[in-house]
Amino acid sequence: MKQKERELMLYLVENQDQYVTSKDLANTLLMTPRTVRSYVKSLKVMIEKHGASLEAKPSFGYRLHILHPVAFDLFFNQHKVLSPKVDDTATASESIDRQNYILNKLLIEDEALLMDDLADRLFVSRSTLSKDMIAVREKLEPYALHLESRANKGFYVVGTERNRRHFILDYFFSHGQNNFQRFMENKSFFADVSFEQLTIVVIDECREASLRLSDFIIQNIVLYLALSIERVRKGNSLPPVKVEQAPEHQRHDAVAERIMKRIARSTGLQFSKSEVAYLAIQLVAMAKGNPQDSTDQALWKDMDQVLKRIETETGYPVSTDYALRKSLAEHIKPMLVRLQQGIQLKNPLLKEIKTHYPQYFADTKRFLRMSKILSAYTINDDETAYMAMHLMAAVEKYHNAHKLRTLIICATGYGSAELLNNRVQKEFGEALNIVGVKGYYEVDDESLADVDLIISAIDLSTQVLRVPVIQVSVFLGEMDVRAIRQFLETHNRPHGKATSKVEAIAAVDKSLFDQFIGSSRFVRWTEPVNRETVLNHLCAQLALLEPANFADELKAQVHQREQMSSIIFSPKIAVPHPAMPVGQFTQIAIGVIPAGLKWSESFSAVQLVFLLSPSYLGNRGLTSVTQTIVALTDHADWQTSLVAAPDFKSFRHRFLQMMEEE
Repeated sequence: MKQKERELMLYLVENQDQYVTSKDLANTLLMTPRTVRSYVKSLKVMIEKHGASLEAKPSFGYRLHILHPVAFDLFFNQHKVLSPKVDDTATASESIDRQNYILNKLLIEDEALLMDDLADRLFVSRSTLSKDMIAVREKLEPYALHLESRANKGFYVVGTERNRRHFILDYFFSHGQNNFQRFMENKSFFADVSFEQLTIVVIDECREASLRLSDFIIQNIVLYLALSIERVRKGNSLPPVKVEQAPEHQRHDAVAERIMKRIARSTGLQFSKSEVAYLAIQLVAMAKGNPQDSTDQALWKDMDQVLKRIETETGYPVSTDYALRKSLAEHIKPMLVRLQQGIQLKNPLLKEIKTHYPQYFADTKRFLRMSKILSAYTINDDETAYMAMHLMAAVEKYHNAHKLRTLIICATGYGSAELLNNRVQKEFGEALNIVGVKGYYEVDDESLADVDLIISAIDLSTQVLRVPVIQVSVFLGEMDVRAIRQFLETHNRPHGKATSKVEAIAAVDKSLFDQFIGSSRFVRWTEPVNRETVLNHLCAQLALLEPANFADELKAQVHQREQMSSIIFSPKIAVPHPAMPVGQFTQIAIGVIPAGLKWSESFSAVQLVFLLSPSYLGNRGLTSVTQTIVALTDHADWQTSLVAAPDFKSFRHRFLQMMEEE
């Protein structure tokens, strides 16, 4: 069996629960539809002799049916369909690193990539690479960018230059992707410098001149520009420098001049010819890099040895930090040019770094002496401070990786949100990593992804969220600080079981269940039923104590909530609830559908529906019940037990047991 046939077979096995079109297969496996049909034809003959069939349905596509699992499994393993080129048990972070590398090559460096060459370069199998390419496609789609492939050329990105630049800025330099840039922005080093604006200028001018630089090179140039702005503001000047007027460097000189002119217009500062000349040197030195160059290889080898020694001494995982190594390499290359030419580059942050971060500065000085390449030069304090900034950013990244990712939610006022953000940072900066500050109506599934904790200045008890919520005053008073500290002590407690996403409940008042849920608001469907019928019936049960138009308002608010974020908490559980409370009473209606119902295209077997109607007057105690509902998503056995409950009495008994266990 050919390698491409193995990949096609693996994809069909992984997607045997659905039809896949030849176009889907072509896009995923980077083949032409014609090639796919050819491989499908030969595969069909093979697998029909070994316990499976391949169905071809017009307008739907292909679908694999495994009729005799043992026979097919023998065939599957005999042809080594799962045999990887290397060990592909990669972590999620390794996969993201590969995707970053691919996107960098495709968009920033404008390369076309051959699948086999890329697999060799990244030391992974084609099947692993195919999964990475699916993720790459998904990241490009919102920007109207698409992957296409051509024989002997490979795959490449198609889309407008404007959309390319938009993606580059968003993906590589915004939204927390760039740890080094985020570190610099969060420190007091560059209080009045917009890194994003500088990045836009660099991307624009370099791409207009067809100067293809990697994200790490752009990052270092942006840092140089930020330092240049600080130098001029503080009245520091660079000594004149003689730049070799080589014909191949004219493009770099022109780009440096245009960049500096744009920054001068936006800042109102005047930059000397020396600042322009130094930037040109940076561009030339960084653009020379080539992984195959012996100089580059020697530098990488030298850095590997130094980083391993640093890791041994400090315990920080610097030897495997690709971003740090690449960032340091792109900084060191122009630094070597400066050192060879005897150029002294003034660092306007030297005093601040030595005063506030003396240990980092001293360690960096010691680490530089470990390098065989750099120890051959006399490196002054200004250059040492530059290097220290890279290490400081890396260390902060490691620390943040162990902090709770925290989202702060306020009403709509930016001022109050920043006030609360600053107070939380001051009190809990060592334990919490603030990943965002959102207004109530800005909260959606994307903003909640990978969040460990929500600190909210507004009451969120009417919402069902899958992460712990601590409500505080916007001024973060003493009681609020105590509540957050108590949560952190619980979350970080040693020994015992791992902390649940839902804060543990020490004692449960069982009367809460009866307060919100009653037999009249419990329905068990034994016949097939659709989503609309279930929602209408449950809304009608909740409307008995409410005004005449309550049911319609509740359904409208549930629809609005579903537009903001998903109300499906697991394949079997739906928790519809309103965006805003519409009822006087806090109530919960429950629908049990053992046969399952189709809630959406993605969820076709929902068996438990918890319809929540919070009160606009107050919802004391509601969280105790909703926490158990959320906890259900992590317990398949609990879900099965509730679905099997024959009546309300049994359901109530089992749910209360779960509240106690939770």
